[in-house]
Amino acid sequence: MVCFCVVFLQSEKDMDMLVQHFKKVLAVVGLMLAMVSCTHCYKIDGVVETFGYEGRELSLVEFLPFRTTRIDSCIVSHGKFHMKGRVDTTRLVFLCKDNRPIIPLYLEKGRTDVRLLPTEMTASGTRQNDLFYSFLKKKIDIDNRFEEMSQKRISMSRSGIDLRKMELIQDSLRIIVNECEEMICSFMEANYKEPAAIGVFMMLSVSPTDEISSLIKRILDAAPDDFLAQSYVSGYTHRVGYDRN
Repeated sequence: MVCFCVVFLQSEKDMDMLVQHFKKVLAVVGLMLAMVSCTHCYKIDGVVETFGYEGRELSLVEFLPFRTTRIDSCIVSHGKFHMKGRVDTTRLVFLCKDNRPIIPLYLEKGRTDVRLLPTEMTASGTRQNDLFYSFLKKKIDIDNRFEEMSQKRISMSRSGIDLRKMELIQDSLRIIVNECEEMICSFMEANYKEPAAIGVFMMLSVSPTDEISSLIKRILDAAPDDFLAQSYVSGYTHRVGYDRN
């Protein structure tokens, strides 16, 4: 059975792990995320309904292996913030508060709407952000169902429920895991040529070890050559010893 894990924005520890992961292995992120060769304008409009942001500075930061680049910044005023500038490639960056990453987003041509709410934090309005966060919404919904079923299993186990009902719960958990894997693979198959697919792959490949999971192997086995040639992906496959041939 595929190992089921929730890796996105569950805690500050997870975020730190994700950022450190990017720093170690994003060797040539500009080449990986390049979408256009000419300069375009970006605009970010944000709404904040979370305590502790009013009057504070938010910044866009790109984390690379050997340097951190601060791209833009602004002050939250009356629950809103705005940034705009020029960008010559699509770049995966982090929106930060007090130098601490809050959420990842793609800096690209067009207007991006950011919502920082008590229940969710999202970026939308541009192609890559829409792709990335639509994937995350589906992933989080499945994760929540898995967690609810897991808690039900634990509760029933403690109450001494009969084995038949426990087997039914185990079957339900396997179905959810399979559904999650199919959703991930379908997204990747449809979007291998999009920068959002690289971001999703980064998220899924965060691991304290270099052991390749069956899910990651399935994604790599089905990937076109140009995806495998991307800087991050080729670095990952070299590190874990993956060889499709």
